[in-house]
Amino acid sequence: MLALATLTSLLVRHQPIMRSPHLQCIVRTLICCSLLGLSSLALAASEPIYQASGMQQHQAHFQQALRQAQERYARQLPTNVHQTLVRQSNQRFAPEAMQDRALARLAVSLDNPTRQQALDFYQQPHGQRIVTAETAATAPGSVASLQNGVPEQTLSAQRQALLARLANSLPALEMGVEVSMALANLAAQSANDLFGGLMRVPDAMVSGQRDRLRNQMQPNLLDTLAHTYRDLSDADLDAYANWSESETGQRYFRAVEMAARDALNP
Repeated sequence: MLALATLTSLLVRHQPIMRSPHLQCIVRTLICCSLLGLSSLALAASEPIYQASGMQQHQAHFQQALRQAQERYARQLPTNVHQTLVRQSNQRFAPEAMQDRALARLAVSLDNPTRQQALDFYQQPHGQRIVTAETAATAPGSVASLQNGVPEQTLSAQRQALLARLANSLPALEMGVEVSMALANLAAQSANDLFGGLMRVPDAMVSGQRDRLRNQMQPNLLDTLAHTYRDLSDADLDAYANWSESETGQRYFRAVEMAARDALNP
């Protein structure tokens, strides 16, 4: 930063030297390097919370599920259709690019105090237990086991109240909608590319599915949360609810929701 400021000051005082094309190239290179350095520092600042909160593991599970889906579709779709879908999905959901987009959004959306408080929460024992439960729930095997529905549970009134608080404060529903919308957009893009513009799936048709998906998922949200956190104590859930309802927690989860949206939508 000091070097960039010094260079800028010199350029302002000695503008004639910028007439040299060679010097202009050097200046552009120095400025780009400085900006890249700042970007790398911002991304690095987001990595601890990205890992501690389980976001990195959720993305790994998404990639595993994507590969399984590609293999499954190979047996169900014509070869040219399958190849188009695989090419588009690999491009859209490239792991490193998804991670970079998520980290960049967290770097922009989280101030240092919010980031540190979130990190403090997830590094505590109850935070670690919550992350373990959430990442286990997004593993492909766990998702596959729920294809026929979430197992019923008998819940106490206190447990139901805690889960209702989490349903209102966590972005679980919106995250599910975002994943479904990203996959729907991918299918539409693949169809449009396959037919070379002869038949296009209207964007409004895809975007109009958002409310429908939300309405479909909403009735099952409490049962899904009950299953996800079934091995956690009421004390763990109370701590999570208190954190997620706090002003800092709400800022953090808004940033997480935006990071997930950016990761899924290049």
